[in-house]
Amino acid sequence: MIIETLLTTLSADGTLNCAPMGVEWGDDQTIVIKPFVDTTTFRNLVATRAGVLNLTDDARLFALAVIHHPAAANPATVPAAVVRGAVLEAACSWREVEVVTVDDTPPRSRITTRVVHRGTRREFLGFNRARHAVLEAAILATRTHLLPVAELHADYARLQVIVDKTAGPAEREAMTLLTEYVSRRLAESRSA
Repeated sequence: MIIETLLTTLSADGTLNCAPMGVEWGDDQTIVIKPFVDTTTFRNLVATRAGVLNLTDDARLFALAVIHHPAAANPATVPAAVVRGAVLEAACSWREVEVVTVDDTPPRSRITTRVVHRGTRREFLGFNRARHAVLEAAILATRTHLLPVAELHADYARLQVIVDKTAGPAEREAMTLLTEYVSRRLAESRSA
């Protein structure tokens, strides 16, 4: 099963990276992370052999991380308990993981990790329809270079209806940020 997380990793010099990451959630002892080999996430996991998988119901954080918003580059965190890493203050719960094996076959690696600590800050309230729509929009925003433009526009229009019907202020803001980001990405690809 794929679970959507915000993965925090540190570089060798301690620089924080926060990236949305769908992970293969196994038996809650083994979690497989599959970053592309040309990403900061991959480099950090290989260099430090550790990361923190943050579970949150704050869909806005996913949007900020996807669009590389400055707030996502320096989110509020606390030190991890066991690994050299950072836990998002907005995390409902988290898993601190250590790297067991790395398959670095391009384009997407397969990094098997072992859970060495877990924590809970608050109850996970889940995703209402708007939060789910924002999460889907965030995933689509990472695939602007792969999807046909017409399909992307149709998906965003469908998701916007859900946000319009069921969102609170945070979800509306997140959807606006994602829509503007996708529009910029598509304009850049047309002019390239």
